[in-house]
Amino acid sequence: MTGTSAPRSILITGAGSGIGRATARRLGRRMEVVVADRNLAAAETVADEIVKNGGQAWAVAVDVSQRESVAAMMETIARTVGDVDALFSNAGIN
Repeated sequence: MTGTSAPRSILITGAGSGIGRATARRLGRRMEVVVADRNLAAAETVADEIVKNGGQAWAVAVDVSQRESVAAMMETIARTVGDVDALFSNAGIN
């Protein structure tokens, strides 16, 4: 596409473990990453790893099966991070 630029920031749900964690760590080398997971401690660990490796990352708690939790996450991101360019909706719902 003409006139578009690569995303500079991404929100990854389910980023506390597995594929989400691996994706966050990899993209954290070149993008700002919002690490979202229902396990906040796991999200914080991943965000800390990204920051220690020279990237920018924020951890946020979210349960994607709960509308209120998603709304709270979005409010937190808007307040602390600002705009996010991309989304990797990786979290599953049982």
